Amino acid sequence: MFPVKAAAELSGLSPETLRAWERRHAAVVPLRDDKGRRLYDAAMVERLTRLHRLTDRGHPIRDLAGLEDAALDQLLEESRHAGYGGVETLPERMLDAIADYRVDVFDRDLSVAIATLPMSVLVSRVVMPLLREVGVRWADGRLAIAQERLVSSLLRARFLSVLNQHPREQRPRLLFATLPGEPHELGLLGAALYAHDAGAPVLYLGTELPALELARVAERLQVMAVALSSVDPGQAPAALAELRVLDEALAPGVPVWLGGANARYLAEALALERVQALTDPAALSRLIRREATSPRGRRAARQAA
Repeated sequence: MFPVKAAAELSGLSPETLRAWERRHAAVVPLRDDKGRRLYDAAMVERLTRLHRLTDRGHPIRDLAGLEDAALDQLLEESRHAGYGGVETLPERMLDAIADYRVDVFDRDLSVAIATLPMSVLVSRVVMPLLREVGVRWADGRLAIAQERLVSSLLRARFLSVLNQHPREQRPRLLFATLPGEPHELGLLGAALYAHDAGAPVLYLGTELPALELARVAERLQVMAVALSSVDPGQAPAALAELRVLDEALAPGVPVWLGGANARYLAEALALERVQALTDPAALSRLIRREATSPRGRRAARQAA
């Protein structure tokens, strides 16, 4: 059971908003302890998370509060698969702008996409096709190195602005980083945005962090998980060594989630219970909800509260 502050943190709301939704709309009906204080179970936290995501996408809370959880899930699914006119041609248009060094056009289109699209649609139908097209155009000579660097720097700047747009009132509970020798981070940033969209307080540490340093930060913040990306095949042996060090140094029960081209190989080679490869970005949201309602996640939420 979670008190008000912890339930608000887990669902991405402020305590004031949570109380207002209860009082005005009966969005959830909390339980009470023997002193009359509100308590919320895991199902209530899940419902609040759904409501938060839908209100972020323009649905009024007054229209959502009376709906069953299944109806809320249906609305979320419809928003993921909506047409979003023009989104399929957006990556090509953005790269055409970069080819002419029209940085303002690229940045404007990217900003509008970030502001208007659900995160799953933004990553799967804009960012990932954009990165694939960058690779194709670079390989066949239609994109210069400077233009490729422009795309990377603009994406990085906008993604980090999303992750850092709110004051850090909540203790970070999910770390994102790459290991030494891994400078590529756009996939990692995309995963961090998924986690942010799922309501997890994220600390993005960037690239090339030694395993021991990661373990120290994780211990200091009592995080619920560490998320890493590894994409360079040439770095796989070094990544295996660093992951073994991380496993030794990390507190028991803290999972390590691996993404990137090397993820499946690394997870299978290590065969460690805490290390899991994620090939589907959407699975990250499910893992976050599972860890948040685990005994360790509950303890961390109480400490943060």
